[in-house]
Amino acid sequence: MSNSETNNTENNSIKHITATVIFEGSALNRDEKIGGNILSIKKLKIGNTVVSFIGKPAIRHYLFETLRQAHGWKEAAVKVDNKVIQFDISKDDILTSHELDAFGYMYTISGQNSITRKAPIGITKAIGLNSYDGDISFYANHDLVRRAQQQGLNAAPNPYNKEEHVSFYKVSFTIDANIFGQDEWIVDEKPKYDNDNCELTITIQKPLETCLQKVEIDDQDEEIGSYSGKRYKKGDKKIIVDGTEVRVSTSLMDKKTKKEKEETSPLQFKSAKKKNNITVIDYEEEDGFYCFNLSEEPKYNETQKTLTLKLGAQKAIKNLNKKSEDSKDIYEYTQSGEEEKQNREPSAITVEPVGEKHKIIYKLSDIEKKKRIKDILEVIKDGMYAQSSGEPNTLIPLFLVAAAVKIPTPIFHSYLNLTGSNDHKTHEVTGLNDALDNSWIEKNSNKNIFIKGSERIKSRDISSENISTTWDGFLKAAGLDSQS
Repeated sequence: MSNSETNNTENNSIKHITATVIFEGSALNRDEKIGGNILSIKKLKIGNTVVSFIGKPAIRHYLFETLRQAHGWKEAAVKVDNKVIQFDISKDDILTSHELDAFGYMYTISGQNSITRKAPIGITKAIGLNSYDGDISFYANHDLVRRAQQQGLNAAPNPYNKEEHVSFYKVSFTIDANIFGQDEWIVDEKPKYDNDNCELTITIQKPLETCLQKVEIDDQDEEIGSYSGKRYKKGDKKIIVDGTEVRVSTSLMDKKTKKEKEETSPLQFKSAKKKNNITVIDYEEEDGFYCFNLSEEPKYNETQKTLTLKLGAQKAIKNLNKKSEDSKDIYEYTQSGEEEKQNREPSAITVEPVGEKHKIIYKLSDIEKKKRIKDILEVIKDGMYAQSSGEPNTLIPLFLVAAAVKIPTPIFHSYLNLTGSNDHKTHEVTGLNDALDNSWIEKNSNKNIFIKGSERIKSRDISSENISTTWDGFLKAAGLDSQS
């Protein structure tokens, strides 16, 4: 068996995983204001009961923030196009960024289809298990008012109200082992490899540039709406540059014929050469200006009186070793020396033709893939760092059930609920036996279910040979130990 086949066997041994957690916390995931000064909480109705919930974006934020602090996960680069904030895949990818690998992304390209990656981690809302009975509290900045008054200043309290709710919450996570650690792009041009510098350049969007002549710095004080940034002029036509965002007088550009698939007519500069003239698809028109984003900040040459504008996106990946196999080009990328020490294949980028286009496949090494998944599971098991409205929340599991599954779906979520004792100090999980009877749970290996309760939330005794008594045993059954 070849090294490649060995690696595929090892990767396929990693199971899909689902985990459901019950924790006690406060509804700090705020909603819109009510009546101007009442901070509301997110609520929904289940049957005849109103409960609070914490939305998926908040749970995603808390999970990533904990991974960042506990395991050194880094934030992926972002960019802003026409007020749309998105991850910048020209600077990061799933090999360099834990965040893009685990949480997915959508990268829109002007005039083209977007590059999208589904998140391998699925997250539900954290649903309250106790009814919300309309609790509300009154707050005011009395301490600051007192200090101001002691200094002889005129000050009065600024009161506000907050809806409050302390409850048990149920949240579920899934991990798709097939998507994790693998990504695919389709691009028009074949990536170019620089053998001397061991660098691969991928063209995401064909780069073009326009060089405007006879452009001067506009130092006049006249107001141009509320626009800020560097100001230039070409005759009586205005250009305002704020980072990569550009506003130009509409008379400086031509509208081209709109194609059937385009929602707006493309723009091109009137005086630029046709060969390299940029074509702008995504833009806004207001107050006599076209507003759009470029791939980088325009460069002004004061001596030559030129302003260069660039549109397009390329990605340069360094430290790659090229290996060819049939019609494919394979480039090895090593995160650390661990792959070589353990005789495992490193991360890799494969380029192969698909019709007239090219497919780029990113594949994470099995060692790094397992490490990232174990990082996530550890945070789910031990709790997440969460703070909102200046108050820490306790997303610490009082009950946890996790299992290796055939399909990455939250099978425990609908089954589980809580019943309370007479003193309401201890609770018991119900529905667990029904959940464990689900056929999506892997049954072909032992110890692939993990259950952990607490003094406050207990579960009934479950007798099953598939339940692991240790966390390490569960990880091994899920294919996540270092030797699997």
